Amino acid sequence: MFIQSQRKVQLQLWMIYISVQILAIVWVADGLPPQLQQQQLAVEEAPNTSGTNVRNSDYEYQYVQDWPKLDRKLGSVSAVAFDTQGNVVVFHRGPVIWNITSFDQLNRYAYIKAGPIVESTLLTFDNGSGDLLNEFGANFFYMPHGLTVDKNNHYWVTDVAMHQVFKFDRTISSTEPVLTLGQRFQPGTGPASFCKPTSVAVLENGDFFVADGYCNGRIMKFSPDGQLILSWGKNSFVLTRTFTLPPGPVPENFLAIPHALTYAADKDLICVADREQGRIQCFQAQSGAFHSMYSNTQIGSRLFSVKYLPINGGLFYMINGPQFTTQQPINGLIMSMNGSEIVGRFYPDVPQHAFSNPHELAISEDGSQIYVAELLPTKVHKFKRKGAALIQATKVPKSTDYQKMPPSPVADSLYASSLTMVSIVASLIGTSCLILCLSRTLIGTSCLILCLSRTLCFKASGGSGARRQRFSTASENIALHRMDRDGGDEGDA
Repeated sequence: MFIQSQRKVQLQLWMIYISVQILAIVWVADGLPPQLQQQQLAVEEAPNTSGTNVRNSDYEYQYVQDWPKLDRKLGSVSAVAFDTQGNVVVFHRGPVIWNITSFDQLNRYAYIKAGPIVESTLLTFDNGSGDLLNEFGANFFYMPHGLTVDKNNHYWVTDVAMHQVFKFDRTISSTEPVLTLGQRFQPGTGPASFCKPTSVAVLENGDFFVADGYCNGRIMKFSPDGQLILSWGKNSFVLTRTFTLPPGPVPENFLAIPHALTYAADKDLICVADREQGRIQCFQAQSGAFHSMYSNTQIGSRLFSVKYLPINGGLFYMINGPQFTTQQPINGLIMSMNGSEIVGRFYPDVPQHAFSNPHELAISEDGSQIYVAELLPTKVHKFKRKGAALIQATKVPKSTDYQKMPPSPVADSLYASSLTMVSIVASLIGTSCLILCLSRTLIGTSCLILCLSRTLCFKASGGSGARRQRFSTASENIALHRMDRDGGDEGDA
């Protein structure tokens, strides 16, 4: 009887011990300073493996295979965009491939006599199912490049072989452009000419920008009816520029293939992917004045596309491409406008679908879906956010005082290193506090168990002896005393 009583006491003590440990863990998590709690959670949710403070848990996307559904093979996919209904529009080149023979030394297209692409080059797919909804653009384009869909469902496209920009009004199912800019097959540098234009961005009032890309290295702003308002920029691409730049970072306003445009409406900035300089330059949309520059060593030496999302103070969704001077992987990057910090990534997690030559991207307004157009292999990649809405856990402070940040690999490396050191120090401090708190809890729990053991065992032993003494003789008392002593030794073993 007494041994069973002792075992019940031990079981109760173990239950108390476990309860105290659970309470201790909760207390430790709540008792740490907020900064250390956040650092501890960041370490648990997304271990830092990239050298910067990347919160993949805040910006995590899942790759969607087998999209879209199509009964034919796409050509080189040069662009992708969302229309006003949320469908996905794809711009591809059919059988045409841009290679070293496509243009002569004066940037004139070499295969005009071959005629336009005979198949439909603009395909619209259902965002969810991937089913083909409609198509057009057959027998019109020669070398498709850029695609933008404005709020009125107008399609703005560029053709680098034709050196022209076209506007299509899809609200009337028009297959003929309602506006055409540039001289057909004639590259030029004048106010009414382009030389391989790459991209278009449209403002709320109908004004629009054209990145006059591969030859002139300039940005041009037009009124809704196509009248030139202003122009700025100078070509700095080492293979085509006609002047020498001093050593060091390339100054602002110099563009080495302005390859993609994005409009930050909440900041009234027009931003451009400066492709061969691996950076983003932003300008005041009204005046064209330089505003800010963004770069990071994780981009590498080439940046093909950028899209702006007005979330968390401003985010750039970007894709780089094959690198010539660095070893950075080809992937999608998410950059904060505050400090050019990389806060997320996206790339196919299926080896056979890994990025090779991504060219352009599109992102939904809420940041839940991303589409990437790839030249070779000819493919459209789809990414879906893990979660219905964009997580607001990592809030980037809003600021209107953006510093000019010239691209500097040394500065970027120091910035990344400082972030890493801060993370390590914070983790060490948090771990030390955790160990200290747990040690204090274990010591306190041990003392509690010792005190309870002595108290409960004493009471159990005393009560048993008293009951037995009422029914025992003097000789039996001696035997009972020995039994109690042996039972106590067994209970402590």
